[in-house]
Amino acid sequence: MDEDLDVVERFKAGEKEAFSILINKYKKPVLNLVYRFTGERRDAEDLAQEIFLRAYRGLDRFQAKAKFFTWLYRIAMNLCFRVRKRRSKFIFQSLDQKSENGNYEAERKMTSLSNPVEDEIGRGEIREKVQQAVMDLSPEQRAVVILYRYNDLSYDEIAGVLDISISAVKSRLHRARQTLKEALKQYVSK
Repeated sequence: MDEDLDVVERFKAGEKEAFSILINKYKKPVLNLVYRFTGERRDAEDLAQEIFLRAYRGLDRFQAKAKFFTWLYRIAMNLCFRVRKRRSKFIFQSLDQKSENGNYEAERKMTSLSNPVEDEIGRGEIREKVQQAVMDLSPEQRAVVILYRYNDLSYDEIAGVLDISISAVKSRLHRARQTLKEALKQYVSK
């Protein structure tokens, strides 16, 4: 039996503290996933807490048709999409708007994408451009790229997380690669 499913069964049997095992195992991957999707450290931490809270509340209804992490990542992606959609209705900021200290605020936000779990990795110009290009993808394409590239999920696992077909995963990933290739062509040597 799958280790995660064993913990889920212990939880369902009344051992509620078993959930902490799942939190400890998945807190960094969930935080990374949410951070890469939102680009905001504070948002990622808040959303990760909300994801685990939703998982805790819904774990009694979890069915072992899929792996636990697939179910957890689906909760994460659904919440990320929902938050992104809600914010896109209300947040309009000019790329030319300067903050009080004279810096371009939108540019600062788009280029401040260092990963809290991987702070030891330097933030070079190319890394920032790649991160900015990923953030500029549509939410659907960004989700596939993040799950595939940064979370090492298979096409089948991504399809399960996003509740789409494998061919849709391949299509979105192909379109995202084309968009990234175009956006980063000046940084890629032939």
